[in-house]
Amino acid sequence: MTQPLVSIIIINYDGKKLLVNCFESLSKITYSNVEIILIDNNSSDDSIAYVKENFSKTIILKLDDNKGFAEPNNIGAKIAKGKYLLFLNNDTVVTKNFVTEMINIIEKDEKIAICQSLLLKPDGTIDSSGDFIDELGIVYNSKSKIDDVREITSARGASMLIRKEIFDKLSGFDESFFVSFEDVDLGWRSWIANYKVVIVPSSIVYHLGGQTSNKIKDEIAFHGFKNQLSMKITNFETFLGIKVLFKFSIIYGIKETKIWFDYFLKGNTAITPTKYETSIAKKPSFKIILKSIFWILSNQKYLRKKHKLVNSTRLLSTTQLKKLNIISNSLQ
Repeated sequence: MTQPLVSIIIINYDGKKLLVNCFESLSKITYSNVEIILIDNNSSDDSIAYVKENFSKTIILKLDDNKGFAEPNNIGAKIAKGKYLLFLNNDTVVTKNFVTEMINIIEKDEKIAICQSLLLKPDGTIDSSGDFIDELGIVYNSKSKIDDVREITSARGASMLIRKEIFDKLSGFDESFFVSFEDVDLGWRSWIANYKVVIVPSSIVYHLGGQTSNKIKDEIAFHGFKNQLSMKITNFETFLGIKVLFKFSIIYGIKETKIWFDYFLKGNTAITPTKYETSIAKKPSFKIILKSIFWILSNQKYLRKKHKLVNSTRLLSTTQLKKLNIISNSLQ
């Protein structure tokens, strides 16, 4: 049986040290029909020189500035020739069968659009066994130990396999996200369009994580918060989206007020984190919250356009997604 071509797309920015381990592990995989595409965000180190010298078959495209994660991956997808796209972080080390295991699953079921590898930390503990969304559209990461393929709301972009045909049909990653939650948005939109997203635990990838430099952490926190607000507006039905935003604002506002009250007036620093703080997003500062709200108010035309597109092609309602446990308040 002929192996379908898989296009492995890696985004890089000054990550030569990470690329050494990533590419060394990729050179040992058992799946042979792959092309590797490196999209470089205008690195100032010798990342490109290293890859050219040691992995000469790699397709390399250097961008003129740092365009984050969403747009570079879309650029890579446009030049990819594979039936499948495999988005892979540069801070990963893959196992030999990680591609084979996902292909074996996705080829058996045409309704599966996206697969995620089981992400492990270098010490072997679970980094992610899939992302889920609760009824307020807040995203949280599962670290549950799993042995069987299961449905998840969205797959982590650290190691995500998707049918190129569906990626194109869904217009790829939302480039307005820049970085953070673009993979969640894509998974959520896939479910709305009645495609499945699953995790394949036999496909194992080690994810170093935590490689974000301190100087851009606030920028990522900004994109994380405004992207979560954006998804609530565009991916819920109109009136439900308004209700969710209102409820989220009230609940989040009350909890934040209580935290500040306890801290300043009671001197209580041992406060139980809110659901948002325990989710996969970095807790935003008040300044970042205001900046995010301003972005939302300034981009109403874009948000309305995306909302109309998402919901005009909707095949599964939020109510149906709740019944499928794709949108759920129970940690999994």
